[in-house]
Amino acid sequence: MNEKVSTVIDLAKYNGPVYTGRQRGELLRETLHLDAMDAEGATVSVVVPTETYTVSSSFFLGLFGPSVVRAGSKEAFYKRYDFQAPAFLQEVMDGYVARALQTRNLFA
Repeated sequence: MNEKVSTVIDLAKYNGPVYTGRQRGELLRETLHLDAMDAEGATVSVVVPTETYTVSSSFFLGLFGPSVVRAGSKEAFYKRYDFQAPAFLQEVMDGYVARALQTRNLFA
């Protein structure tokens, strides 16, 4: 496999410090062309600003759910998506990844 150029997604550019709503996540996914990046196997660095209050499960799953399901496991997802986020959010988002894998049919 060829080494893919890493893309940086800085959530500070997208109306924080509260990130909520599946539709907002899905719209951002379209804007960022994540489906194409997933198809290419590109690596993605996601920066969650330190001043972020919350990233809701609906927003996270709208934005990253299809990528998690496509990856098939936490390990494979995190191999491609590197999250730089406050510690309290990393644990929460890890739970969202597990949820996406348990409910794969939500994104079919």
